[in-house]
Amino acid sequence: MNTNRINLLEKEKVNSAIIKLALPTMLAMAMQMIYNLTDTYFIGQTGDLNLVAAISLASPLIMMFQSAGNIFASGTSCYISQQLGAKHYNEAKKSNSVAFYSSMIVGLIFTLIFLVFQNSILNIIGTSDATIIPTSQYLIVMSVLCIFPILNVTLSGLIRSEGATDKAMFGMIIGLVLNIILDPIFILRFNMGSAGAAWATIIGNIVSVLYFISHFLRKNTLLSIKITDFRPSKKIYAETFKIGIPSALSSLVMSISFILVNVIASEYGDYVVAGNGIQFRVNSMVIMLIIGLVQGYQPFAGYCYGARKFQRLKSGFKITILYGTLLSIFFTFIFAFFGENIIRLFIDDDLTVQAGAKILKAFTYCVPFFGIQFTVMVTFQATGKALKAMFISLGRQCIVYLPLLFILNSVFGFNGFIFAQPISDITTTLVAVLLSLSFIKEMNNREKKEISNLIIN
Repeated sequence: MNTNRINLLEKEKVNSAIIKLALPTMLAMAMQMIYNLTDTYFIGQTGDLNLVAAISLASPLIMMFQSAGNIFASGTSCYISQQLGAKHYNEAKKSNSVAFYSSMIVGLIFTLIFLVFQNSILNIIGTSDATIIPTSQYLIVMSVLCIFPILNVTLSGLIRSEGATDKAMFGMIIGLVLNIILDPIFILRFNMGSAGAAWATIIGNIVSVLYFISHFLRKNTLLSIKITDFRPSKKIYAETFKIGIPSALSSLVMSISFILVNVIASEYGDYVVAGNGIQFRVNSMVIMLIIGLVQGYQPFAGYCYGARKFQRLKSGFKITILYGTLLSIFFTFIFAFFGENIIRLFIDDDLTVQAGAKILKAFTYCVPFFGIQFTVMVTFQATGKALKAMFISLGRQCIVYLPLLFILNSVFGFNGFIFAQPISDITTTLVAVLLSLSFIKEMNNREKKEISNLIIN
Protein backbone atom coordinates (compact mmCIF):
# COMPACT_ATOMS: atom_id res chain seq x y z
CA MET A 1 0.00 0.00 0.00
CA ASN A 2 1.22 3.51 -0.79
CA THR A 3 3.04 4.93 2.30
CA ASN A 4 1.67 8.40 1.55
CA ARG A 5 -1.88 7.12 2.02
CA ILE A 6 -1.00 5.62 5.42
CA ASN A 7 0.59 8.91 6.48
CA LEU A 8 -2.48 10.79 5.29
CA LEU A 9 -4.79 8.64 7.40
CA GLU A 10 -2.53 8.38 10.44
CA LYS A 11 -0.28 11.45 10.72
CA GLU A 12 -1.56 14.31 8.54
CA LYS A 13 -3.21 17.22 10.35
CA VAL A 14 -6.87 16.33 10.78
CA ASN A 15 -8.22 19.36 8.95
CA SER A 16 -5.83 18.82 6.04
CA ALA A 17 -6.50 15.07 5.93
CA ILE A 18 -10.27 15.55 5.73
CA ILE A 19 -9.88 18.09 2.94
CA LYS A 20 -7.47 15.92 0.93
CA LEU A 21 -9.69 12.86 1.30
CA ALA A 22 -12.98 14.65 0.71
CA LEU A 23 -12.16 16.91 -2.25
CA PRO A 24 -11.74 14.04 -4.74
CA THR A 25 -14.94 12.32 -3.62
CA MET A 26 -16.82 15.60 -3.66
CA LEU A 27 -15.54 16.34 -7.16
CA ALA A 28 -16.65 12.89 -8.27
CA MET A 29 -20.07 13.49 -6.73
CA ALA A 30 -20.21 16.90 -8.39
CA MET A 31 -19.67 15.17 -11.72
CA GLN A 32 -22.39 12.65 -10.85
CA MET A 33 -24.62 15.57 -9.98
CA ILE A 34 -23.84 17.27 -13.30
CA TYR A 35 -24.64 14.04 -15.10
CA ASN A 36 -27.98 13.70 -13.29
CA LEU A 37 -28.89 17.24 -14.25
CA THR A 38 -27.73 17.03 -17.87
CA ASP A 39 -29.45 13.67 -18.31
CA THR A 40 -32.70 15.27 -17.17
CA TYR A 41 -31.96 18.38 -19.22
CA PHE A 42 -31.52 16.54 -22.53
CA ILE A 43 -34.58 14.39 -21.87
CA GLY A 44 -36.46 17.63 -21.19
CA GLN A 45 -35.23 19.12 -24.47
CA THR A 46 -37.28 16.53 -26.35
CA GLY A 47 -40.35 18.43 -25.15
CA ASP A 48 -41.96 15.12 -24.20
CA LEU A 49 -43.33 15.27 -20.65
CA ASN A 50 -43.80 11.50 -20.65
CA LEU A 51 -40.08 10.89 -21.18
CA VAL A 52 -39.25 13.06 -18.16
CA ALA A 53 -41.82 11.17 -16.09
CA ALA A 54 -40.46 7.84 -17.34
CA ILE A 55 -36.96 8.58 -16.07
CA SER A 56 -38.44 9.55 -12.72
CA LEU A 57 -40.46 6.34 -12.56
CA ALA A 58 -37.39 4.25 -13.41
CA SER A 59 -35.16 5.95 -10.83
CA PRO A 60 -36.20 3.75 -7.86
CA LEU A 61 -35.05 0.59 -9.65
CA ILE A 62 -31.72 2.20 -10.56
CA MET A 63 -31.37 3.11 -6.91
CA MET A 64 -31.89 -0.56 -6.08
CA PHE A 65 -28.92 -1.48 -8.28
CA GLN A 66 -26.84 1.11 -6.46
CA SER A 67 -28.02 -0.25 -3.12
CA ALA A 68 -26.71 -3.69 -4.12
CA GLY A 69 -23.31 -2.16 -4.83
CA ASN A 70 -23.48 -0.27 -1.53
CA ILE A 71 -23.53 -3.55 0.39
CA PHE A 72 -19.86 -3.92 -0.53
CA ALA A 73 -18.96 -0.27 -1.12
CA SER A 74 -20.02 0.54 2.45
CA GLY A 75 -19.79 -2.77 4.29
CA THR A 76 -16.58 -4.27 2.94
CA SER A 77 -14.81 -0.92 2.57
CA CYS A 78 -15.41 -0.07 6.25
CA TYR A 79 -14.05 -3.48 7.25
CA ILE A 80 -11.02 -3.03 4.97
CA SER A 81 -10.24 0.40 6.46
CA GLN A 82 -10.39 -1.05 9.97
CA GLN A 83 -8.12 -3.96 8.97
CA LEU A 84 -5.61 -1.60 7.39
CA GLY A 85 -5.58 0.47 10.58
CA ALA A 86 -4.93 -2.70 12.57
CA LYS A 87 -2.16 -3.74 10.07
CA HIS A 88 -4.06 -6.89 9.02
CA TYR A 89 -3.17 -6.48 5.36
CA ASN A 90 -3.85 -10.02 4.17
CA GLU A 91 -7.41 -9.94 5.52
CA ALA A 92 -7.99 -6.63 3.73
CA LYS A 93 -6.72 -8.15 0.50
CA LYS A 94 -9.02 -11.16 0.69
CA SER A 95 -12.00 -9.01 1.64
CA ASN A 96 -11.55 -6.86 -1.45
CA SER A 97 -11.57 -9.85 -3.79
CA VAL A 98 -14.61 -11.35 -2.08
CA ALA A 99 -16.51 -8.08 -2.52
CA PHE A 100 -15.61 -7.85 -6.21
CA TYR A 101 -16.83 -11.29 -7.23
CA SER A 102 -19.82 -11.26 -4.90
CA SER A 103 -21.10 -8.03 -6.44
CA MET A 104 -20.88 -9.61 -9.90
CA ILE A 105 -23.07 -12.48 -8.74
CA VAL A 106 -25.60 -10.04 -7.27
CA GLY A 107 -25.74 -8.19 -10.61
CA LEU A 108 -26.60 -11.37 -12.49
CA ILE A 109 -29.38 -12.13 -9.99
CA PHE A 110 -30.91 -8.67 -10.51
CA THR A 111 -30.92 -9.17 -14.27
CA LEU A 112 -32.76 -12.46 -13.99
CA ILE A 113 -35.35 -11.00 -11.61
CA PHE A 114 -36.18 -8.14 -13.95
CA LEU A 115 -36.41 -10.34 -17.05
CA VAL A 116 -38.83 -12.70 -15.30
CA PHE A 117 -41.01 -10.07 -13.59
CA GLN A 118 -40.72 -7.15 -16.02
CA ASN A 119 -44.46 -6.54 -16.55
CA SER A 120 -45.30 -6.77 -12.86
CA ILE A 121 -42.49 -4.37 -11.97
CA LEU A 122 -43.68 -1.78 -14.48
CA ASN A 123 -47.18 -1.89 -12.99
CA ILE A 124 -45.92 -1.62 -9.41
CA ILE A 125 -43.79 1.49 -9.97
CA GLY A 126 -46.81 3.51 -11.14
CA THR A 127 -46.50 3.73 -14.93
CA SER A 128 -49.50 5.03 -16.85
CA ASP A 129 -50.56 4.22 -20.42
CA ALA A 130 -48.51 7.23 -21.57
CA THR A 131 -45.31 6.38 -19.63
CA ILE A 132 -45.12 2.58 -19.69
CA ILE A 133 -43.33 2.29 -23.06
CA PRO A 134 -40.52 4.83 -22.44
CA THR A 135 -40.07 3.51 -18.90
CA SER A 136 -39.79 -0.04 -20.22
CA GLN A 137 -37.29 0.99 -22.90
CA TYR A 138 -35.06 2.60 -20.28
CA LEU A 139 -35.26 -0.24 -17.77
CA ILE A 140 -34.61 -3.06 -20.23
CA VAL A 141 -31.18 -1.65 -21.09
CA MET A 142 -30.32 -0.80 -17.48
CA SER A 143 -31.50 -4.12 -16.06
CA VAL A 144 -29.90 -6.46 -18.58
CA LEU A 145 -26.54 -4.75 -18.04
CA CYS A 146 -26.97 -3.76 -14.37
CA ILE A 147 -23.81 -5.66 -13.40
CA PHE A 148 -21.80 -2.61 -14.52
CA PRO A 149 -23.59 0.04 -12.39
CA ILE A 150 -23.34 -2.35 -9.43
CA LEU A 151 -19.62 -2.96 -9.99
CA ASN A 152 -19.05 0.75 -10.47
CA VAL A 153 -20.46 1.53 -7.02
CA THR A 154 -18.66 -1.41 -5.40
CA LEU A 155 -15.22 -0.78 -6.86
CA SER A 156 -15.20 2.96 -6.18
CA GLY A 157 -16.02 2.23 -2.53
CA LEU A 158 -13.30 -0.41 -2.26
CA ILE A 159 -10.71 1.97 -3.69
CA ARG A 160 -11.71 4.65 -1.18
CA SER A 161 -11.21 2.17 1.67
CA GLU A 162 -7.42 2.52 1.44
CA GLY A 163 -7.56 6.30 1.15
CA ALA A 164 -7.15 6.41 -2.66
CA THR A 165 -10.03 8.83 -3.04
CA ASP A 166 -8.30 10.49 -6.00
CA LYS A 167 -8.34 7.22 -7.95
CA ALA A 168 -12.00 6.64 -7.09
CA MET A 169 -12.74 10.18 -8.24
CA PHE A 170 -10.95 9.78 -11.58
CA GLY A 171 -12.64 6.48 -12.34
CA MET A 172 -16.09 7.95 -11.71
CA ILE A 173 -15.35 11.13 -13.66
CA ILE A 174 -14.18 9.46 -16.87
CA GLY A 175 -17.38 7.42 -16.99
CA LEU A 176 -19.57 10.40 -16.21
CA VAL A 177 -17.89 12.64 -18.79
CA LEU A 178 -18.41 9.99 -21.45
CA ASN A 179 -22.01 9.65 -20.30
CA ILE A 180 -22.60 13.39 -20.61
CA ILE A 181 -21.06 13.44 -24.09
CA LEU A 182 -23.20 10.52 -25.28
CA ASP A 183 -26.49 11.83 -23.83
CA PRO A 184 -27.23 14.49 -26.50
CA ILE A 185 -25.94 12.20 -29.23
CA PHE A 186 -28.18 9.27 -28.34
CA ILE A 187 -31.21 11.21 -27.05
CA LEU A 188 -31.40 14.10 -29.55
CA ARG A 189 -29.18 13.25 -32.52
CA PHE A 190 -30.24 9.60 -32.91
CA ASN A 191 -33.69 10.24 -31.41
CA MET A 192 -33.39 7.22 -29.11
CA GLY A 193 -35.36 8.81 -26.25
CA SER A 194 -35.19 7.08 -22.89
CA ALA A 195 -33.29 4.10 -24.33
CA GLY A 196 -30.60 6.53 -25.49
CA ALA A 197 -30.23 7.85 -21.93
CA ALA A 198 -29.89 4.28 -20.66
CA TRP A 199 -27.22 3.34 -23.22
CA ALA A 200 -25.21 6.47 -22.42
CA THR A 201 -25.33 5.55 -18.73
CA ILE A 202 -24.31 1.94 -19.29
CA ILE A 203 -21.39 2.78 -21.58
CA GLY A 204 -20.11 5.32 -19.05
CA ASN A 205 -20.33 2.70 -16.29
CA ILE A 206 -18.46 0.14 -18.37
CA VAL A 207 -15.56 2.55 -18.90
CA SER A 208 -15.41 3.38 -15.17
CA VAL A 209 -15.41 -0.31 -14.22
CA LEU A 210 -12.56 -1.04 -16.64
CA TYR A 211 -10.51 1.76 -15.09
CA PHE A 212 -11.16 0.47 -11.55
CA ILE A 213 -10.18 -3.05 -12.56
CA SER A 214 -6.93 -1.75 -14.07
CA HIS A 215 -6.18 0.01 -10.77
CA PHE A 216 -6.41 -3.21 -8.80
CA LEU A 217 -4.19 -5.01 -11.30
CA ARG A 218 -1.34 -2.55 -10.67
CA LYS A 219 1.31 -2.93 -7.97
CA ASN A 220 0.69 0.30 -6.03
CA THR A 221 -2.19 -1.14 -4.03
CA LEU A 222 -2.33 -3.80 -1.37
CA LEU A 223 -5.88 -4.76 -2.32
CA SER A 224 -6.68 -7.44 -4.89
CA ILE A 225 -9.35 -8.70 -7.26
CA LYS A 226 -7.47 -11.87 -8.26
CA ILE A 227 -9.59 -14.99 -8.31
CA THR A 228 -6.93 -16.73 -6.20
CA ASP A 229 -7.67 -14.24 -3.41
CA PHE A 230 -11.39 -14.95 -3.58
CA ARG A 231 -11.55 -16.86 -0.32
CA PRO A 232 -14.92 -16.15 1.30
CA SER A 233 -15.20 -16.53 5.04
CA LYS A 234 -17.93 -16.10 7.61
CA LYS A 235 -15.93 -13.27 9.14
CA ILE A 236 -15.67 -11.27 5.89
CA TYR A 237 -19.34 -11.67 5.02
CA ALA A 238 -20.44 -11.02 8.61
CA GLU A 239 -18.49 -7.76 8.76
CA THR A 240 -19.61 -6.79 5.26
CA PHE A 241 -23.28 -7.45 5.93
CA LYS A 242 -23.17 -5.87 9.40
CA ILE A 243 -22.63 -2.48 7.80
CA GLY A 244 -23.49 -3.18 4.16
CA ILE A 245 -26.98 -4.61 4.64
CA PRO A 246 -28.20 -1.64 6.70
CA SER A 247 -26.67 0.70 4.12
CA ALA A 248 -28.24 -1.23 1.26
CA LEU A 249 -31.50 -1.50 3.16
CA SER A 250 -31.48 2.26 3.43
CA SER A 251 -31.12 2.62 -0.33
CA LEU A 252 -33.73 -0.08 -0.88
CA VAL A 253 -36.18 1.68 1.41
CA MET A 254 -35.42 4.93 -0.40
CA SER A 255 -36.27 3.21 -3.67
CA ILE A 256 -39.53 1.89 -2.27
CA SER A 257 -40.31 5.33 -0.85
CA PHE A 258 -39.66 6.88 -4.24
CA ILE A 259 -42.03 4.37 -5.86
CA LEU A 260 -44.74 5.24 -3.33
CA VAL A 261 -44.08 8.96 -3.83
CA ASN A 262 -44.48 8.52 -7.60
CA VAL A 263 -47.69 6.56 -7.10
CA ILE A 264 -49.12 9.32 -4.91
CA ALA A 265 -47.79 12.04 -7.24
CA SER A 266 -49.46 10.36 -10.21
CA GLU A 267 -52.82 10.92 -8.49
CA TYR A 268 -52.21 14.66 -8.94
CA GLY A 269 -51.17 14.21 -12.58
CA ASP A 270 -48.17 13.16 -14.70
CA TYR A 271 -46.91 16.76 -14.56
CA VAL A 272 -46.45 16.38 -10.78
CA VAL A 273 -44.51 13.14 -11.35
CA ALA A 274 -42.29 14.99 -13.83
CA GLY A 275 -41.94 18.07 -11.59
CA ASN A 276 -41.07 15.93 -8.58
CA GLY A 277 -38.52 14.00 -10.64
CA ILE A 278 -36.83 17.22 -11.73
CA GLN A 279 -36.74 18.72 -8.23
CA PHE A 280 -35.36 15.42 -6.93
CA ARG A 281 -32.44 15.74 -9.35
CA VAL A 282 -31.98 19.38 -8.30
CA ASN A 283 -32.06 18.75 -4.54
CA SER A 284 -29.63 15.88 -5.06
CA MET A 285 -26.99 18.59 -5.63
CA VAL A 286 -26.58 19.23 -1.92
CA ILE A 287 -27.13 15.60 -0.90
CA MET A 288 -24.50 14.25 -3.29
CA LEU A 289 -21.89 16.83 -2.34
CA ILE A 290 -22.37 16.06 1.34
CA ILE A 291 -22.23 12.35 0.59
CA GLY A 292 -18.95 13.04 -1.23
CA LEU A 293 -17.67 14.85 1.86
CA VAL A 294 -18.58 12.04 4.27
CA GLN A 295 -17.31 9.36 1.86
CA GLY A 296 -13.92 11.05 1.97
CA TYR A 297 -14.13 11.14 5.77
CA GLN A 298 -15.23 7.48 6.03
CA PRO A 299 -11.82 5.77 5.49
CA PHE A 300 -10.29 8.28 7.92
CA ALA A 301 -12.86 7.38 10.57
CA GLY A 302 -12.52 3.64 9.98
CA TYR A 303 -8.72 3.75 10.04
CA CYS A 304 -8.56 5.87 13.21
CA TYR A 305 -11.04 3.57 14.92
CA GLY A 306 -9.07 0.47 13.93
CA ALA A 307 -5.81 2.12 15.02
CA ARG A 308 -7.44 3.23 18.32
CA LYS A 309 -6.74 6.90 17.64
CA PHE A 310 -9.93 8.14 19.27
CA GLN A 311 -8.95 11.79 19.75
CA ARG A 312 -8.08 12.02 16.07
CA LEU A 313 -11.41 10.42 15.17
CA LYS A 314 -13.36 12.91 17.31
CA SER A 315 -11.57 15.84 15.68
CA GLY A 316 -12.37 14.53 12.19
CA PHE A 317 -15.98 13.99 13.21
CA LYS A 318 -16.42 17.61 14.36
CA ILE A 319 -14.62 19.10 11.34
CA THR A 320 -16.72 17.07 8.90
CA ILE A 321 -19.95 18.23 10.59
CA LEU A 322 -18.76 21.84 10.31
CA TYR A 323 -17.94 21.57 6.61
CA GLY A 324 -21.18 19.72 5.87
CA THR A 325 -23.29 22.29 7.70
CA LEU A 326 -21.69 25.24 5.90
CA LEU A 327 -22.32 23.52 2.57
CA SER A 328 -25.92 22.79 3.53
CA ILE A 329 -26.61 26.41 4.47
CA PHE A 330 -25.19 27.61 1.15
CA PHE A 331 -27.58 25.40 -0.83
CA THR A 332 -30.50 26.41 1.38
CA PHE A 333 -30.19 29.95 0.06
CA ILE A 334 -29.71 28.78 -3.54
CA PHE A 335 -32.89 26.69 -3.50
CA ALA A 336 -34.90 29.29 -1.59
CA PHE A 337 -34.18 32.17 -3.95
CA PHE A 338 -33.58 30.49 -7.32
CA GLY A 339 -35.58 27.25 -7.08
CA GLU A 340 -38.20 28.04 -9.71
CA ASN A 341 -35.61 29.37 -12.17
CA ILE A 342 -33.56 26.21 -11.77
CA ILE A 343 -36.57 23.96 -12.39
CA ARG A 344 -37.47 25.94 -15.52
CA LEU A 345 -34.04 25.26 -17.00
CA PHE A 346 -35.07 21.64 -17.51
CA ILE A 347 -38.53 21.93 -18.98
CA ASP A 348 -40.71 24.78 -20.26
CA ASP A 349 -44.07 23.62 -18.96
CA ASP A 350 -45.76 25.92 -16.45
CA LEU A 351 -47.64 23.25 -14.51
CA THR A 352 -44.53 21.05 -14.20
CA VAL A 353 -42.37 24.00 -13.15
CA GLN A 354 -44.87 25.17 -10.54
CA ALA A 355 -45.18 21.70 -9.03
CA GLY A 356 -41.42 21.12 -8.97
CA ALA A 357 -40.67 24.56 -7.52
CA LYS A 358 -43.24 24.17 -4.74
CA ILE A 359 -41.82 20.78 -3.71
CA LEU A 360 -38.26 22.14 -3.80
CA LYS A 361 -39.22 25.13 -1.67
CA ALA A 362 -40.64 22.82 1.01
CA PHE A 363 -37.44 20.77 0.85
CA THR A 364 -35.28 23.78 1.79
CA TYR A 365 -36.53 23.62 5.40
CA CYS A 366 -34.53 20.45 6.07
CA VAL A 367 -31.40 21.17 3.99
CA PRO A 368 -29.40 22.90 6.81
CA PHE A 369 -29.45 19.67 8.85
CA PHE A 370 -27.89 17.34 6.28
CA GLY A 371 -24.27 17.91 7.33
CA ILE A 372 -24.99 16.67 10.84
CA GLN A 373 -27.23 13.79 9.80
CA PHE A 374 -24.94 12.25 7.18
CA THR A 375 -21.74 12.69 9.20
CA VAL A 376 -23.21 10.92 12.20
CA MET A 377 -24.57 8.10 10.05
CA VAL A 378 -21.27 7.49 8.22
CA THR A 379 -19.32 7.64 11.49
CA PHE A 380 -21.45 4.83 12.86
CA GLN A 381 -20.90 2.86 9.65
CA ALA A 382 -17.14 3.37 9.72
CA THR A 383 -16.86 2.29 13.36
CA GLY A 384 -19.02 -0.82 12.95
CA LYS A 385 -22.10 0.49 14.77
CA ALA A 386 -24.52 -0.87 12.22
CA LEU A 387 -27.76 -0.60 14.18
CA LYS A 388 -27.31 3.08 14.96
CA ALA A 389 -26.36 3.84 11.37
CA MET A 390 -29.36 1.89 10.12
CA PHE A 391 -31.71 3.62 12.55
CA ILE A 392 -30.68 7.06 11.27
CA SER A 393 -30.89 6.01 7.64
CA LEU A 394 -34.19 4.18 7.95
CA GLY A 395 -35.61 6.91 10.13
CA ARG A 396 -35.25 9.34 7.27
CA GLN A 397 -36.80 7.09 4.65
CA CYS A 398 -39.08 4.66 6.44
CA ILE A 399 -39.66 4.84 10.19
CA VAL A 400 -40.64 8.50 10.15
CA TYR A 401 -41.13 9.41 6.49
CA LEU A 402 -43.54 6.81 5.14
CA PRO A 403 -46.13 7.12 7.93
CA LEU A 404 -45.94 10.91 7.62
CA LEU A 405 -46.27 10.72 3.85
CA PHE A 406 -49.55 8.83 3.97
CA ILE A 407 -50.99 10.65 6.98
CA LEU A 408 -50.14 14.19 5.85
CA ASN A 409 -51.14 13.51 2.25
CA SER A 410 -54.48 12.15 3.44
CA VAL A 411 -55.16 15.07 5.79
CA PHE A 412 -53.61 18.04 3.97
CA GLY A 413 -53.48 16.85 0.35
CA PHE A 414 -50.67 18.19 -1.82
CA ASN A 415 -49.19 20.35 0.98
CA GLY A 416 -48.99 17.30 3.23
CA PHE A 417 -47.38 15.35 0.40
CA ILE A 418 -44.54 17.86 -0.04
CA PHE A 419 -43.83 18.57 3.65
CA ALA A 420 -43.55 14.94 4.80
CA GLN A 421 -39.88 14.72 3.78
CA PRO A 422 -38.69 17.94 5.49
CA ILE A 423 -40.41 17.01 8.76
CA SER A 424 -38.91 13.52 8.56
CA ASP A 425 -35.37 14.85 7.97
CA ILE A 426 -35.53 17.34 10.83
CA THR A 427 -36.82 14.66 13.22
CA THR A 428 -34.15 12.18 12.13
CA THR A 429 -31.39 14.75 12.61
CA LEU A 430 -32.52 15.37 16.20
CA VAL A 431 -32.28 11.62 16.84
CA ALA A 432 -28.82 11.54 15.22
CA VAL A 433 -27.63 14.33 17.54
CA LEU A 434 -28.77 12.37 20.61
CA LEU A 435 -27.03 9.22 19.38
CA SER A 436 -23.83 11.15 18.61
CA LEU A 437 -23.63 12.36 22.22
CA SER A 438 -23.37 8.77 23.43
CA PHE A 439 -20.77 8.07 20.72
CA ILE A 440 -18.56 10.98 21.83
CA LYS A 441 -18.88 9.83 25.45
CA GLU A 442 -17.81 6.32 24.40
CA MET A 443 -14.78 7.71 22.55
CA ASN A 444 -13.79 9.76 25.61
CA ASN A 445 -13.98 6.68 27.83
CA ARG A 446 -11.97 4.54 25.41
CA GLU A 447 -9.38 7.28 25.06
CA LYS A 448 -8.96 7.49 28.84
CA LYS A 449 -8.60 3.71 29.00
CA GLU A 450 -5.89 3.75 26.31
CA ILE A 451 -3.99 6.45 28.21
CA SER A 452 -4.27 4.46 31.46
CA ASN A 453 -2.93 1.33 29.76
CA LEU A 454 0.05 3.28 28.39
CA ILE A 455 0.86 4.67 31.83
CA ILE A 456 0.63 1.22 33.43
CA ASN A 457 2.82 -0.36 30.74
